[in-house]
Amino acid sequence: MKRIVLIMTIAVLLLLPFMVFAGGGKEAAPAAAAAKKIKVAVSLPPANNAWQAKLLDSVLAETKKDADKFEFTVKNAVDDADQLNMLQTFKSGGYDMIITLPGNGTLMTPICEEIFAAGIKSMILDRAIESDKYNWFLAGDNYQCGVNAAKYLGDRLSGKGDIAILRSYVGIPIDLQRYNGFMDTLKKNYPGIKVLAEGDGEFNQQAGLKAMSNILPAYPKIDAIYTQDDEAAVGAITAIESAKRTDIKFITGYGGSVTAYKYLQEKHPLFGASMSYFPTMGADAIILAKKLLQGGTSPKDVILPTFVVTSANVAQYLSNAY
Repeated sequence: MKRIVLIMTIAVLLLLPFMVFAGGGKEAAPAAAAAKKIKVAVSLPPANNAWQAKLLDSVLAETKKDADKFEFTVKNAVDDADQLNMLQTFKSGGYDMIITLPGNGTLMTPICEEIFAAGIKSMILDRAIESDKYNWFLAGDNYQCGVNAAKYLGDRLSGKGDIAILRSYVGIPIDLQRYNGFMDTLKKNYPGIKVLAEGDGEFNQQAGLKAMSNILPAYPKIDAIYTQDDEAAVGAITAIESAKRTDIKFITGYGGSVTAYKYLQEKHPLFGASMSYFPTMGADAIILAKKLLQGGTSPKDVILPTFVVTSANVAQYLSNAY
C-alpha cells in the first residue's frame, strides 16, 4: 500500500509543472524578447578646436534620434595614443559598425585595417587613412579645397608673387591632400608664384601664431599666405598685425570658423577667403550609418562639396560657421 502511495505521489510531482502551465496560462506565457539594438561606436580626436567641437555637437544631436533601434557610443580621444587604445577596445566590443575620425590618419591606419579585417563595418570620417581597407569614407574634398585656394590666390596675385604656406600636421593624409591640390595647381597654372617658406599651423590659433612669427623675420617681403585652417589663419593674422607688416596683401583659410566669417563680413584687409566645408558632416555620417545598417546602400567614397567663401557670399554660409 505504501509503495502505491509513493508511486502516485511521485507521478503527481512530475505532472505538476505541466498542470500549472496548462491551468495558469497568463503566468507561464514567456515575456516578449526585447528587440536587439544595433551597436555603433564613434571614435573622434580631441575636440580642441572649434571645428571639432561643432562636429561633436552635430554627432551627438543625431545619435539621440532613433534610440529604439540604435545604441551609440561616442568618445573623444585625449591624444593619438588614447585613440589607438580606444579603437582596440571598440574592435572587441561587439559593435556592428565603427566610425573613425582619425586624429592622425597615418598612425590610425593599422588599427583601422584590423577593424576591417575583423569583419566589422568601418566608416572613415573627414580625414583619410593610408589604406583602402574600409567600407565607407565620408569627407570634404580636401584636394579640391587646395585647388580652389591656388586659383583664388593665383588670380588675386595676377600669377606673380612670393608666398608662405602654413600646413596642418605636415605629412598626415589631410595635410597632403590640401597641400598637393594647392601645389599641383600652382605649378600648372601659376609658375610665377614662388613659395618662400612653410610652417605648421596645425589646426589652432596658437600654432598659427607661432609658425607665422617664425617666418616673418626671415622674409621682409611676402605677398600672400596660404593657410590650411581658419583657426591657424587667425593666429597668423595676429602675428602679422603684431609685427606691423604691411607687405602681405591677404591670407586664405579653410573650414568656416565664426571668427573667419566675421572677418569676411567686416571686409578685414588681410583675410581674403575660406575654402570651406562644414562640421555638420558629423551628423551626415551618423545618418548614413543608420541607413547602411538597415540595408541601405552607398558609394564607398562620399565626397562632400567645397565652397570658396569670400566677403561677397559669406552671408549665405553664416549658419554653417563653427
